[in-house]
Amino acid sequence: MASTLWYVLPTIGALQVLLAVSLTASVNGGTLLVVPHDGSHWLSMRLVVEELGRRGHQVVVVVPEISLVFGGSEGYTLKTYQVPFTKEHFDGTLETVALDAFLEHPPLQQILSLRRLMANVTGIMVTACEHLLHYQELMAYLHAMDFDAILMDPFYPCGTIVADHLSLPTVYFLRTILGGMDETASQSPSPFSYVPKAMSANPDRMTFFQRIKNLMVALSDYWLCYTLYSPFERLASTFLQREVTYKELFSRASIWLVRYDFVFEFPRPVMPNMVFIGGINCATGKPLPQVSFSGSPSIHCLTHSCEVQQATLASHWAYL
Repeated sequence: MASTLWYVLPTIGALQVLLAVSLTASVNGGTLLVVPHDGSHWLSMRLVVEELGRRGHQVVVVVPEISLVFGGSEGYTLKTYQVPFTKEHFDGTLETVALDAFLEHPPLQQILSLRRLMANVTGIMVTACEHLLHYQELMAYLHAMDFDAILMDPFYPCGTIVADHLSLPTVYFLRTILGGMDETASQSPSPFSYVPKAMSANPDRMTFFQRIKNLMVALSDYWLCYTLYSPFERLASTFLQREVTYKELFSRASIWLVRYDFVFEFPRPVMPNMVFIGGINCATGKPLPQVSFSGSPSIHCLTHSCEVQQATLASHWAYL
């Protein structure tokens, strides 16, 4: 009975969250708090946030004053908080990580390099999160808003600390979490012998030695997670005034909106409160222009250069 309830309750919570944030503009909209992650993560989430605002919901987005791409919009209210680092330091740290991501490394060196670089980013994110949590004026405002739910990118768990503090149902909007924490936090089975780990370069049908390699990568994930998330664990325990592990922080989601398509991933078990929304940030394509010329059927061209090329071909055909 207990195991049955464990599967049912997250689904019930997910339905409540969806009802709270997906009301149409014809009725009273809900109030939604958004704690995003910077960079391309926000570019994907922003489309959803703006659409919720257009549908009549009151959306409040909380971001640091120094960022890569955060900005205001008519679809939501932007609230910022001060951070103790400069724009140059922030951009330089992220640029180093981005450049290293395109370098070819042996698997072990890649893991060590990722750990070192992400530890630097984690230091910045923990500092920013600490300033958010201790910004009393902003936290009082968030309390007074009485939000229905929080939408967040859990790449780093600052938003989960805020959600726990405000006792809000949580919706995750994500592609993945480093170190396989999405599998651990959602309690999705991920047997090492069958599900290839990220950065292992293993196929879904592994040999014995590839499975050993997969196990070694999985063990390194625990090390990576501790490096990245243990500072948030200490911050959360201090702020919430109780012992909290980073696994508990990541595990509080009512629903997971996962930005990939199941058919493009290796087969693996997932929980019923995980919803695949791959392609949600893809813009609707415009109809291709139709070009006709003598002696050939109508064709569709992608660009003006294509039209010129087809016109040139038509002249050659006419000459022949």
